[in-house]
Amino acid sequence: MKVIKINESQKKRLFEAYREGFSLKELSALGNNGWGAQYDYCVKWLGEPNGFGSSRCVFTLSDNIILKLAMGGQYKAGIAQNKQEYEMYETCDSPLLVRIYNVDKNFTFLISESVVPAEEIDFEQILGLPFYHWVQGSEYGDDGEDIVGYDKYFDKLKKPHQKTEINIYNILAYIESNYAIGEPYYDEEMEKAIKNSEWLSQFRDFVMHTSMSDFCQVENFGIVNRNGNPTLVILDSGLNLDIWGKYYAD
Repeated sequence: MKVIKINESQKKRLFEAYREGFSLKELSALGNNGWGAQYDYCVKWLGEPNGFGSSRCVFTLSDNIILKLAMGGQYKAGIAQNKQEYEMYETCDSPLLVRIYNVDKNFTFLISESVVPAEEIDFEQILGLPFYHWVQGSEYGDDGEDIVGYDKYFDKLKKPHQKTEINIYNILAYIESNYAIGEPYYDEEMEKAIKNSEWLSQFRDFVMHTSMSDFCQVENFGIVNRNGNPTLVILDSGLNLDIWGKYYAD
């Protein structure tokens, strides 16, 4: 197993986190004693996890780097998800995937970019299109509170009260239908929106390559900081239908 796609600046931040004797080599060796030993070791040197999933927990190594550790009753599922996430990243080499900097030879943990869950407004601010629809009316709602969306961020881009069906949700559904589930149809406006957006073009190419589906919800995306800029990425590429069926489906 190798360290992959990490520059000197990232390496410096990464190893700054390995203070007072924290060692990936030792963490990997503790996997022979089960996930509990690895968990206790991480808590000792890194503090309590800052997040828990169904089969993995997350420790912070630096501002932009985290460690995902397989753990708990679904320990084997966590290992499978680490392996799937690593292999997807190696195979696709897509900017839409969270960067992986290191991975345990047995996939008990991996080290990756830190990701913050995306919100609807992030798509408007980063891609210039709303996730569901343009907010219409004045910049204040009936209760006097600010409306987050079109009026607040894009008042110079579109005329007030102008409706549009071109939004991220509809475009993602269009991509899924044409390139993942095999129900193709042609929409000129959708194709134009994809062509005019580097991110949407990359996403279409990723779906064509992987046949990934069921991604049309905000919860499937996150924000990473790359070169000081917020970037939308796929939040978790470690779960696929095979892993779900083997470890989670009743």
